[in-house]
Amino acid sequence: MNLRLNTFKKIALTSYAQKWRRYCQARAWRFRKLQNAFPTTLCIDVGASYFAHTAWWFFLETQNTKWIAIDPNEDNLAYSQFWPWKSDLRLVKSGLSEFGGPMTLYKTNIDSGSSLLKPILHESISHRYNQNTANYFFPVQKIQIQTNTVAEIVSQFKMSPIIIKLDTQGSELSIVRGLLNSSFQKMVVGIEIECSLYSMPQYENSARFWEVADYLEKKGFELLNLDVFPSRKSSSKYKAKSREVSGECDAVFALRRDSIYTAEIEIRSCLLGFYITNAFYHEAHSLLLTDNELRSYLESRNYEVRKLLSILNRS
Repeated sequence: MNLRLNTFKKIALTSYAQKWRRYCQARAWRFRKLQNAFPTTLCIDVGASYFAHTAWWFFLETQNTKWIAIDPNEDNLAYSQFWPWKSDLRLVKSGLSEFGGPMTLYKTNIDSGSSLLKPILHESISHRYNQNTANYFFPVQKIQIQTNTVAEIVSQFKMSPIIIKLDTQGSELSIVRGLLNSSFQKMVVGIEIECSLYSMPQYENSARFWEVADYLEKKGFELLNLDVFPSRKSSSKYKAKSREVSGECDAVFALRRDSIYTAEIEIRSCLLGFYITNAFYHEAHSLLLTDNELRSYLESRNYEVRKLLSILNRS
């Protein structure tokens, strides 16, 4: 029986991976030669549970990418056994924190809610939770784990441009601080980060979006996009037309354009790819038009920049 279940699981994971690879290939075919002209990039997926971050299709489908998937729950990285993409996958099966060392992990009833911060539901806004919210979090199990910093992980690789995604249930800002306060700050090009929009977040001492934005702007990044997700009502009695309070968001930040021209050419090249993978084609077009050195760099790697400008202008 277990053999049959494992076989079905393998088939399902393989089918799922192939489906998303076809999606990535469909998005990337116009940029195939550009991907091959790119320098090595470190793509760091912190909180890499259940599946690869396919929004970064541009980097997934090139051999020049070192893809680092980080999650303390090894079972949540099962998809890595059927990795269909060209990027070089590396797994890190540990938790991350700002300073590293031993920490308490609050393992929630549904483990995707687990965090280094204690989950807490506020009675005053309980009407914004749905009927399953409490069952999602509780009961909570405290587990002592050893954590690393992002900088410790990055130090194991050759110095390269970095893009990083963080989805760690409230501890995102503290983790990214550990990276941006290290010697690797100058290599960070793009950041995608989940943030709470509640005045009282569901994790104790969790940073709110305005705190994240303020910190990253001071570090030389600008907000490119904000995907906002509403809170979930606790009752179906509300009319469908009723608006909902915003609960959380996924925010995308990149290096500010007023500072990019003093950065190394590999950094500017990575920013171009970050724009493209997030569908900011106008930003990518503008960057190419105004950066003569970047155009020369790509042409020296046998890429037709004029063709790329045409593609971006039509996108």
